[in-house]
Amino acid sequence: MENVKQSYTDFHKKNRSRHLYPTEWIVRTMLGNYPGLKFDRSGYVGGKILDLGFGDGRNFPLLHNCGLEIHGVEITEETLTLAHEALQMLQIPAELKVGSNTSIPYPDGFFDYVLASSACYYIDSGFTFSDNLKEITRVLKPGGYLIANFPAYPKHFIYKNATIDLDGHITIIDDLYGIRNGYKFRAFRSPDDIKDTFSPLYTDISIGDCVDNYYGVQHHIYIATFKKL
Repeated sequence: MENVKQSYTDFHKKNRSRHLYPTEWIVRTMLGNYPGLKFDRSGYVGGKILDLGFGDGRNFPLLHNCGLEIHGVEITEETLTLAHEALQMLQIPAELKVGSNTSIPYPDGFFDYVLASSACYYIDSGFTFSDNLKEITRVLKPGGYLIANFPAYPKHFIYKNATIDLDGHITIIDDLYGIRNGYKFRAFRSPDDIKDTFSPLYTDISIGDCVDNYYGVQHHIYIATFKKL
């Protein structure tokens, strides 16, 4: 875990940019209109959102433009420092804290929305994905929304040479970016797998399926929104 924290932080230090653009699936989910998307945007203005695992802060401008009160959690202080510098340059207010999928430093029912972009499925040593899900659900208000994506098994590039443990978790072996090797995560094999996992705690589950090849890098992700019961 400590090695991943350092490699993750070093990656963002090396690749920092004054230009921040949100990931396309987030723009489409938060602003688009689709027949199968059951997602309430009425709470945007003045609503509280947690960007869980915000990375370089690329989603902050979009969230700010939506009128949301931004909060963010990342795994190292150095990553927070980099994000604070970007926020100052962009003149965007946000509260950022160190935390993890199993330790989100906010009280119960604090958020109207939680955004987890390539984040919520990573599993720290000694924990399971169920622990992640319980903690994320804890900080959401009843009726609040989780917005998340998941690498689809087995086509996403993260599965290259990966191993499957007896508990069904995946261990990353050959990360293209060299920052997550040795980390475990929860793989989802189908939309039904996602629904079965989340339905005890959520309703109005909407799922999209995105397949792209970025110049030889194969992405296959499920994107989803969930309304907390």
